[in-house]
Amino acid sequence: MTHSRFHNPYNFVPAPPRRLGDRHLGDAIPPSHHRLHPDRYSGRIAVTLTTVTPLLLLDTARVSENDQTKHKTYPLRLGADGRPYLPPTSLKGMLRSAYEAVTNSRLSVFFGHDKRLAYRMPARDGLSLVPVRIEGNQIQILLGTNNNLPALHNGHWQIPNSVMYAAWLPRYDTSTGEVSAATAVGFAGMQHGDLAGAWLEEIERLPRSPRQRPFKYWRVRKLVRAGENLGRAPQPSRPSRYHVPTGRPMREQKGYVCLTGGTGNPPKHNIDGKHDERLFFSTADPLPVAPLTADLKTQWRELIRNYQSIHAEERRQNRSGPPALAHSHWSRQVVGGESETELKTGTLCYAAVDRDHEGRYGVYALYPVMISRALYDAAPIDLLDASLHPATALQELSPAERVFGWVNQDGTGSYRGNLRIGPVTCTADDAAERFAIPGVPLAILGQPKPQQIRFYVAEDVAGRALQANTPKEDGYMHPYERIKRSLRGRKVYPHHANLSQNYWNSPTQDRTQRELQEYRRPENGTEPRDDQNRSILGWVKPERQFRFDIDITNLSEVELGALLWLLDLPERHYHRLGGGKPLGFGSVRLSIDWSGTDLRTGTGWSEYYADLLAQTTSSLAATTGPVAAFKKAVASTYGNSQPFERVRFIAAFLRSAQGYGDGLPIYYPRITPHANPAGESYRWFTANEDPKRRKSLPDLADGPHGLNLP
Repeated sequence: MTHSRFHNPYNFVPAPPRRLGDRHLGDAIPPSHHRLHPDRYSGRIAVTLTTVTPLLLLDTARVSENDQTKHKTYPLRLGADGRPYLPPTSLKGMLRSAYEAVTNSRLSVFFGHDKRLAYRMPARDGLSLVPVRIEGNQIQILLGTNNNLPALHNGHWQIPNSVMYAAWLPRYDTSTGEVSAATAVGFAGMQHGDLAGAWLEEIERLPRSPRQRPFKYWRVRKLVRAGENLGRAPQPSRPSRYHVPTGRPMREQKGYVCLTGGTGNPPKHNIDGKHDERLFFSTADPLPVAPLTADLKTQWRELIRNYQSIHAEERRQNRSGPPALAHSHWSRQVVGGESETELKTGTLCYAAVDRDHEGRYGVYALYPVMISRALYDAAPIDLLDASLHPATALQELSPAERVFGWVNQDGTGSYRGNLRIGPVTCTADDAAERFAIPGVPLAILGQPKPQQIRFYVAEDVAGRALQANTPKEDGYMHPYERIKRSLRGRKVYPHHANLSQNYWNSPTQDRTQRELQEYRRPENGTEPRDDQNRSILGWVKPERQFRFDIDITNLSEVELGALLWLLDLPERHYHRLGGGKPLGFGSVRLSIDWSGTDLRTGTGWSEYYADLLAQTTSSLAATTGPVAAFKKAVASTYGNSQPFERVRFIAAFLRSAQGYGDGLPIYYPRITPHANPAGESYRWFTANEDPKRRKSLPDLADGPHGLNLP
């Protein structure tokens, strides 16, 4: 059965601004370790973990890699007893993430989010930019034969006289992307930035459809190195279907060669279908100029580094150009390295320019290409409330730091946590399921893309989804009176509920084109193993158990209550552990073994050691108080008169732990009901930018609302 709707593999638990002064869930200096404090709980909790879906425990020390395809294959990690080995650190990480979410603690780590992200500007906005050249600390504005800047009319940018600013320099064969021997105009050794002499011919570009408007441009008919003899003007061009000479006299002009493509060997254009580069020029004398400010230099550096970082992995894989393009190489700013981040004399780029009432020019943004990526107004960390930032001092420790420990990420200082997980024992001899080489090829896992504002940015501080039709440039905005954007919250991977009984059966067989098997990469006539995905040689079977103990010291009643609640969630609610969580792996059930659990306050331990006949274990009834105290603290602090289960971050956490339960499949966004071997999630996001769509990731707290296929 196919569906027109689906759920995304990840979602977010809201992280509202914290109440720093709250005596239970706020910030506080943690207790000292030198004694058991009378009113705080210490002891041991015996826990049983039961796998619900297959658990991936990858042995990264024994990974094998194919020399040709760079495909990696991972065996199952086994202990000395030959049974699956589950590291205590993995359990602690799982519990800490959940604990942070349900206590609304600070984020323990938030590295690398202090730089602004970038988005691809709408193509229509390219007409708002003008060519410029850097000369020392000035920006030369090169308006071609125009004297004025673009103007916005009825939502559309219009260039004065409809004449493009830069001349078109014929360069590429559109079918191959290579420099065309038949039509390219230039001279031997021509380089980006060269000063050249040219004959220019004015051409009218006729509309191809009723929605398009005619415009004019100057075409380079002949080009020589500056100072060389340009010779006579060539004969006028013959008109073609959409490009017609206007009949105006040709213009002899000096200008700067702008080659944004032409990288690689052989050189190719940087976007499919591109046929021309540009010649920047101006007939104005003197040239209009604007100051090159320190802020513009910073913006440029951030933007170019963003270009380079988002393509770093693809370049590491020796890809010659964007995977989505068939005959294109990387743009200059992507492959140029650190030198491209500096605005030095001779740099050619495009600028957003305005002019004040006294006629002075000002530049407020610079871009490497005409249809460029653009920086958002704010960085992700600017949208995260300060109360959620990682702690920088002992007095800033939230419940999660006080329980699990803290290391200052931006300076000195640390605190040893009050929770330790002991050795983990697998109780079943038959827990491991192994697969013969070459193993099971997993589906391609998506990479985090926080620039996708409709998934990562919230409408308000409560973490609600952006309203439909929000322009993407309005995503990461500095909070102000009218708009108070925030981040969606803490990323989680909802449990895959309602899977068929045979969903995990026969994983080495490709069933992806006739039934749901989202965890496996489809073959569909292609090789399912390359550097984009991984293969596995085994997993831990469902319904297998692991046992371990948690030792705690000096937890408050509320801190202990949060932990106990997480260790005994409601029926059919699960934690997520191990690898492949977006594909459905790693749903596990935790339960407390009360016969092996002993929890007491410091006073209780004093009495225990004073009485040799004291009870040696805790009862369930004896520990219901901390759970009730935790629920009461959350509801009173964040509930706004709502019960515990209705607090938005608790409701979202429970929905994630339970799964959606509406029968819709869970997979990364795509444009077809069946899985695509290449992944290509970007096609769904591109379609979602249609003004009629622009849908945001639904809120977890508001019920199981899915997304639509295009």
